[in-house]
Amino acid sequence: MRRRRASAFGCLLVLVPLGVAPSAGERIAVDASRVLRTMRGGIGASWHAIEEPIPGTHGGSGWGAYPPAEDEAAWKEIHRHAAWLGLDWCRVEVEQRIYEPRRGDFDWEGREMRILYRILDGYERAKVDVFFQQMWSNVEWNAFPDWRQDPVRRVHSGPLSLEDFGEGLAALVEHLVKRRGYTCLRWLSITNEPGHGWSWWLEPPGKPMALRPGLEAVRKALDRRGLALPLSAPDWTDLPALEPGRIDFDDLVGAYDIHTYHANFDGREGGYPMAVAEERLAAWARWAHDRGKPFFLSELGTMVFGWGNSHAGPASFESALKDAEMVVRGIAAGVDGFNRWSFLNRGDLDGHWQLLETWDREKKALSKAFAPKPNAYFGFGLLPRFTAKGSAVLECKVEPADASSVRHVFAAALRSPKGNLTLLVVNDGEADREAAFVVRGLERPAALHRYRFTRAERDRSDVKVEPGASFDLDLPEGRFADRLPAASVGVYTTYKLAHAEAGVTVE
Repeated sequence: MRRRRASAFGCLLVLVPLGVAPSAGERIAVDASRVLRTMRGGIGASWHAIEEPIPGTHGGSGWGAYPPAEDEAAWKEIHRHAAWLGLDWCRVEVEQRIYEPRRGDFDWEGREMRILYRILDGYERAKVDVFFQQMWSNVEWNAFPDWRQDPVRRVHSGPLSLEDFGEGLAALVEHLVKRRGYTCLRWLSITNEPGHGWSWWLEPPGKPMALRPGLEAVRKALDRRGLALPLSAPDWTDLPALEPGRIDFDDLVGAYDIHTYHANFDGREGGYPMAVAEERLAAWARWAHDRGKPFFLSELGTMVFGWGNSHAGPASFESALKDAEMVVRGIAAGVDGFNRWSFLNRGDLDGHWQLLETWDREKKALSKAFAPKPNAYFGFGLLPRFTAKGSAVLECKVEPADASSVRHVFAAALRSPKGNLTLLVVNDGEADREAAFVVRGLERPAALHRYRFTRAERDRSDVKVEPGASFDLDLPEGRFADRLPAASVGVYTTYKLAHAEAGVTVE
């Protein structure tokens, strides 16, 4: 991946006359003079360095689909796609087995460690922030005794010795930060989705272990090595309501994070209505921000349209629309960083989660050529492509044409560190909507270029993302009108990128 120079904020290009939408339309009002907060993350996707198969679905789909570290051409292509998407805040996952297969015996040059270096080398060059996570241990030497020889129990086992667990994870961080010199590691999570009977932080006979002792052990081990990398927790799923009484670890963490997979538009069985998701995210964000800490959605995706095995549901058009809406509404609710599950994925373990196709599901082998995953790559991917890490969130209000009807249009406004303006708009309804945009508080005139993902791009891997119509914003108040197609994601931005150009990561 490479850094992209910001486009000039004051550039004018008027291709569509100014106008005001019909009175029956939505009104989207942005006040560029009102900064609500600065995001301490961005928008990205999960990468993992775990290649050894895990029995059944007991590792979810957190392994496989990556080429060997020695395949220079493959890694160049992978990072080219990551750069096109503009991924700037990404989760990177390991298990203890890949670096400490035996107590105190560290393997820094194994095949999975070399894959980890490939991932982090690309991030270091691109200035991407890494949310680093140990998913599980999966080592015999620190599993509970009765579980050591059972490959399923072993991968779900919490540490028998928390002190050894903390020392091992701290040794890995020290190796990556001090010896290899990575500055991209910004946050550390010690385990994946604890707190459930199926989790990877269990003790006999199969009950969840307390999280605080593990955080304490890791924090002490990091501090002894002079490593200030902040911890993030609790990493709970699925979109849990905030329960302050469960949080006994605030003094140990520098960030809060949770996961969500069941938020949706219509509250169908098995999922949360999106309005409930919005309320819960806002509560978590207030809790974190009141303590001076960021709040992340460190894993998000959609299961309500089907998942599991080789089910295509997670990469359906409907899921891509939902994922984008989750980000837009999450920004408004106070979320500081978003990580979609996942960038590369086999797609035959628990559904089609990948943004980029690297695995041949019929041959059970790496594909000879890599291609964008339809819907997911261009639907969700439209958002990170045009947003910069560390952007300011601006006041953005949507006034529906009919306040009594179900909301279908959602918007968020961001300003990059160098002043580029980006509006993200989702229409999740089945009808086109007319919209009147008002942008106040500009310091100088600007031109917004429109990019879209609609049903016309459904199930296509050959989509070309080029600037469409452009709208100029005059002082003191910029106004324009546009039609929002049914079931669409739209981006209006001062960035003007041709399809062949890399997306925005940092400025």
